[in-house]
Amino acid sequence: MKLPTVSPRTRLLVKVFIGLSIIAFLLIRFNPAEILDAISRVRIGMLILPVSLYAVTLLVLSLRWRFILSRMGHRIPVSVAYQGFVAGILISDLTPARVGEVSRPLTIRDRVPVPVGLGSVFLDRYCDFIAIFLLGCGGVLLISATFSPELVAGMLIILSVPILILSGFWFRRRLVLSLLHRIPVPALAQFADHLGRALDSLDRPGITMGGAILTTLGVWVLQSLRVVLIAAAAGYSLPLQELILVQPLISALALIPISLSGLGFVEGGYVTLFSRYGIPVAAGLAIALLDRLLTVGFHLLVGIRYALRVVGR
Repeated sequence: MKLPTVSPRTRLLVKVFIGLSIIAFLLIRFNPAEILDAISRVRIGMLILPVSLYAVTLLVLSLRWRFILSRMGHRIPVSVAYQGFVAGILISDLTPARVGEVSRPLTIRDRVPVPVGLGSVFLDRYCDFIAIFLLGCGGVLLISATFSPELVAGMLIILSVPILILSGFWFRRRLVLSLLHRIPVPALAQFADHLGRALDSLDRPGITMGGAILTTLGVWVLQSLRVVLIAAAAGYSLPLQELILVQPLISALALIPISLSGLGFVEGGYVTLFSRYGIPVAAGLAIALLDRLLTVGFHLLVGIRYALRVVGR
C-alpha cells in the first residue's frame, strides 16, 4: 500500500503552525495584556546598541567563514562573505533545524565551486557545534540543580550527537565513504566524495580549526551580551557570565526539526531561563520575541539580495 505523499508547502505550513501555536500558547497562558505592557515599556533607543552589536557579531562570523575558505584556496571579498553568510542564516530562519545553512555556498557559487563551499560550511558548522558543546557542558552543570538528572543527561547527549556525526566524517572519512557507497543512492555517495575532496584541500587543518573554534567561543560572548542589552532595554538585568554558558543550550533548541528554526521552542527556553533570574514570564517572553524580531529583521535587511540568488536557482 502506497502512503500518501505530503507536499513541501504542506510540511512548511505545518512547521509554521507548530511554532506559532507554541508562541500563541505562551501568550494566552501568561496574559497577553502583561506581555504587551512589557513590550510597550521597552526603551526603543536602547535597542540600537544590541542591533549594532549583532551586526559586528555577524561580521566576525563571516570573517571566520572567509578565513576557512582562504585556507581552502579561495579568497572572497569581505562584503561578499558578509552578505552570503547572512543570506544563509536568513534561509535557515525559514527551514526546520536550520538546515537552510547548506544553501550558503549557492550564494557565492560565482566565486567558489559549490563542493568547496559545502566543505567550508561543514567546517564552519563543526566549529559552532564544538563551541556549543564546550559552553553547553558548563551551562548544564550550572542549571543541574534546577532540572532533573535525566534531563541534564539528555541535554548532554543531544549536544554530543552532531559532533559525533561530523567528527566521524572528518576523522574516519574513508570508512564513512565506503559505507555511503553501499547505500543505493548514487547522488549521496557522489556528494560525499565531493565534500571529502573539498575538505582535503584545507591547509594546516589543526591551526585553522583551532583558530576558528577560539573565534566561535569569543562570539558567544557577543551573542550573550546582545540578549543582556535587550533585557536592559526592557528594564531587567541578566548575568552575562552565566548567560554565556547557558545561551548555547537555548540556541540548540533551534535544531528541533518540527518547527522553523526552533520557533516557539527557543522562546519557551528563554522564558524558562529568564525566570531563573527573577524576570516575570510576560517580560521574559517579550524579551525573547524582541530578540527574534531584531535578528530576523537584520537577516532580511542584509541578506535578502544574496538569498534571492538561491531562491531563483
